Amino acid sequence: MAAVVRDEYNDPPSPSPRQNEGARLLQSPSLPAAFQQQQQQGGQPGSSGQSAPSSPPSSNHAHTSSLSGRPTRTASTASFISSPLNPTPASPTSAPHVINPFASARSRPTSRASHMELGLSHSHSHHRDTTMSSLGPPPSFTSGLGMAGMGGARGSMLLYRLASEDDHTPASMSAASSLRDSHLLPPPKFPGGANRESTISSSGSSFVSLDSKYPLTNRDSAFPTAPRGLVPYEYDPAMDEMATPDDEDFLHDPKTTGFRKSTFPWRGVMNVAVLIFLILALLCLFVFYPVLTFYRNEARNSRIDGNIRINATGQAPVLFQMPDLIDLATPDAARTRTGFDGQQYELVFSDEFTEDGRTFYPGDDPYWEAVDLWYGATGDIEWYDPSQVTTRNGSLVITMDSADTLQSGLTPNSTAPFTPDQNHGLNYRSGMVQTWNKFCFSSGYIEVSVVLPGPNEDAQGYWPGAWTMGNLARPGYPATTDGMWPYTYNECDVGTFPNQTNRDGLGPAAALHSDQSRAKYNYELSWLSGQRASACSCPGSDHPGPTVKQGRGAPEIDIFEAERDKAATTGHVVSQSAQFAPFTHDYLYNNATNDQWQIFSPNVTRPNNYRGSAVQQAVSGIVQLRPDMFQGSGKRFTTVGFEYWANPNNIAETYITWQVDGVQSHQVTAAAVGPDQGAGGSGVGQRRIPEEPMSIILNLGMSPNWQTIDLSTLMFPAEFLIDYVRVYQRKGQTNIGCNPKAFPTEDYINNHKEAYQSTSSLLLV
Repeated sequence: MAAVVRDEYNDPPSPSPRQNEGARLLQSPSLPAAFQQQQQQGGQPGSSGQSAPSSPPSSNHAHTSSLSGRPTRTASTASFISSPLNPTPASPTSAPHVINPFASARSRPTSRASHMELGLSHSHSHHRDTTMSSLGPPPSFTSGLGMAGMGGARGSMLLYRLASEDDHTPASMSAASSLRDSHLLPPPKFPGGANRESTISSSGSSFVSLDSKYPLTNRDSAFPTAPRGLVPYEYDPAMDEMATPDDEDFLHDPKTTGFRKSTFPWRGVMNVAVLIFLILALLCLFVFYPVLTFYRNEARNSRIDGNIRINATGQAPVLFQMPDLIDLATPDAARTRTGFDGQQYELVFSDEFTEDGRTFYPGDDPYWEAVDLWYGATGDIEWYDPSQVTTRNGSLVITMDSADTLQSGLTPNSTAPFTPDQNHGLNYRSGMVQTWNKFCFSSGYIEVSVVLPGPNEDAQGYWPGAWTMGNLARPGYPATTDGMWPYTYNECDVGTFPNQTNRDGLGPAAALHSDQSRAKYNYELSWLSGQRASACSCPGSDHPGPTVKQGRGAPEIDIFEAERDKAATTGHVVSQSAQFAPFTHDYLYNNATNDQWQIFSPNVTRPNNYRGSAVQQAVSGIVQLRPDMFQGSGKRFTTVGFEYWANPNNIAETYITWQVDGVQSHQVTAAAVGPDQGAGGSGVGQRRIPEEPMSIILNLGMSPNWQTIDLSTLMFPAEFLIDYVRVYQRKGQTNIGCNPKAFPTEDYINNHKEAYQSTSSLLLV
């Protein structure tokens, strides 16, 4: 706690010097004797501005007179201008000149503290001189401190700084040398080793005692580890102005014009260039790059749209053995193609079947599923069992076994022997896989590479097929195909009615009788139950959408169906067709011009004489096959496929083009299945090239409704091999998924789960 002493400037009594160390107290003009001598001489300053130091006291007086041995501060009567640290102006006319102990040749602070060490005798440290209370500074001391011998209007300032380690004079240094190196005196110390020391304020109005403001040196302190404190130093602006100017002084002189030569501002140019570069970089990053990315990824984004297996950013869940839509094994050269229409196509789905041992039971594969049913709609004589479908040697293998086969292991995937009782009462067991409600596409090109079953091209009885059907019908589930297959119609007229007859059942005449029909259908044009989801549907009716005024159905386009050539004694052919409903009279289609129907390879392709029956109208071509693409003769894989384009906004440009072995075979357009109005017509309107999302079906069947079965030409186990399945679509116009916005199917299927999950249901409920 600081102690404020009386304003009479009575310094505290000085401590007694240590024994045998009285000589260390140097003669100083600040001793009281100097004050007395100076006053006796009239207080006139010398020419040098300082009085001569008095003789030091003898050692005999060191212990008896604390007054004569006590160093005191001196004051100056030089002209003095008040400052923030010395606000009281000097009185040069009334105060005698006193030697200023703070004067120095250079008043700037140094690295050492300016102070004098006083050796205190521990044995006399408790004595205090009571006569000190009557002493005070000379009258001039109340006027402030100044520089001796310096006139003018400038004053010095007494400042303080933190004492450094160098400010503690080593014990080996004498008091005289310490005092000689310094022009400042330390504050007087109280006897008894007290840690309180008195200081004089720069205002000259009072004495304030502060704890540890002027710390003892480690040698003189009662506590060798005394902390550092503040030490005073004198700053004189006049001395600073007389010093050599610093290098940076011209920066603060407003009159200075500078001494640098005019140079080109390269730094400024570079700064502006960097700013422009940063702005351009930010624009590229946040404006140009997003726009570029959008246009570059437009095709990818359109491919993502409608795909239920990935999210809007193209991310798919990482599941166990979850293959991509495009098989990584698909060669790069096969990932694009030029279409028959001259358009560029890109791959959107492929399966190369390179992994051996795959199974296709429900839930085994994300895209394919093998069915477990009897395909009664076509009167087949085999049971479709998932065990008959697997992969081997880079191909999908569908095996047909016979109950007459008694030897096991004839082929790696044969399940024979078995009895008809073990096979649902049927003699033959085969397989069918389909992508129903898992993968669908709308418009594009699909291609398969196959080896047909049988010993050679004369095999007669198998019904291998690769085909597509609208997702609203599930192949083999009759309740889902009833009223859906093979409708591709968006008109509200008699074509949507059962049997294509009027409400009264009395017409039109073409629907009541057709010579091209069959006796089992009473030669009636149609036995269909009517279009279930027609454009005539009433609001709120059971309709898949998107509106009740949109005609919906499940059309069929066949990649191929293979059979023995009925028009020749030898050879094999494939039928490539599209099924439509409702029907024109006598199942006729327009084929007078190439923009309706066209055959590209007449040497191997011909129109199919079969144009339909009471359950379908077919537009079909027959294409001859090479003899080396069979299981027992050559096993040469042959490509078969079709390309089609459906556009509800421009029906005139829609078409289907088939190919075999890489060569176009024939083409049908929407003009071939146009309206059948007028006299003799069935009264139907335009049928459409299928616009529905189409699923893929691969199967190996056998039915007398397909062709006459000659077991002598067949072999069991028979294997139908598919090397790959690839689907392409026009570049930038990807449309895959079984639930597209324009032709949704999901809600309708979910609302009729029993029909889509039970093969025994015959009617949709």
